[in-house]
Amino acid sequence: MSFDPGRRDFLKLTGASALGAGLPRGAAAPNAAVPSAATTPAPGPQLAMIVLNFSSEKLAFAAAQGYQGVVLHAGQYLHPDRVTPRLLDSIRAAARDTGARIISLEYMWNVNHIDPNPVKRRQAHARFLRYLEMAHELGCRFAGTFSGGIPGASIERQAREFAAVMNEVYLPVCEKLDLLVGWENFPCPVNFATTPAAWEKVFELVPNPRLGLEFDPSHFVRQFIDPIAAAWQFRHRIHAAHAKDTEINQPVLQQVGIHGQGWWRYRIPGQGRVDWPAFLTVLLEAGFNGGIAVEQEDPFWNRGHQREGSTFSPARADGFMLGARYLRLFLPGRREMK
Repeated sequence: MSFDPGRRDFLKLTGASALGAGLPRGAAAPNAAVPSAATTPAPGPQLAMIVLNFSSEKLAFAAAQGYQGVVLHAGQYLHPDRVTPRLLDSIRAAARDTGARIISLEYMWNVNHIDPNPVKRRQAHARFLRYLEMAHELGCRFAGTFSGGIPGASIERQAREFAAVMNEVYLPVCEKLDLLVGWENFPCPVNFATTPAAWEKVFELVPNPRLGLEFDPSHFVRQFIDPIAAAWQFRHRIHAAHAKDTEINQPVLQQVGIHGQGWWRYRIPGQGRVDWPAFLTVLLEAGFNGGIAVEQEDPFWNRGHQREGSTFSPARADGFMLGARYLRLFLPGRREMK
């Protein structure tokens, strides 16, 4: 995918020309930088890997492959309703012993921030507040989620509802805990804000720069939205990134169309259509200092992987290794692979 309206606003970094003039509405004036110590601990982008179920073996593997840390998924193992102080202590100890820090947490499913049922909405808010506290206790700077969804409602209404929850419920707590928060752009019913048009509506209503994006370029490729243009437009609101690629099988697409099956699949970074030098240059230009987390959903590199235990299958481990090796080509100051 291409986006080349001009090069005036970019320097040449890491051998890649990032592209930026002639941007969509709302891109000319950068958003304010996030105040407070939330921006100070990290010297720059931190290469991470997403771990579905925590284990000390996975943290040791991440460190051995040159990852600076991991992103933990708040699923069955790390659910806010069931987490214990003992579990948090064991995670902190593993991070200390292996040298792989807990960069951020993700709580995507089973927490609809704008659930149309008022009882379920209040429950979701209470659960997410516990999740924010858990992220703080693990030393994270960022907590990821989805934006929520109301079936049949307009984007404008959902943006108003989501903005109210952020402004009134979550962001005051984030201020106290010194946390950034943001949502991923994975298209699904409980995540309405997955396009630049929806992002504009939300950010107009939530000026607090602690709210931002967990930007995943792979989801734009399969929607034929240019991820580089979107990243540049919202570069100062990107607090975290997923490193996942998307492959388009053009011969299949030609036969079945976009509503058919089998014409796209997720890949590890470098094996799909994302222009990673350009995307990472956008982040570097913006002064990004969050986590860039490899998300392993590549069916080829997940062969033999059924259910993730304390260790990875050989193919899944290879995918994580190759993803890190590729991304390090475009990131400054990464330590050598072991």
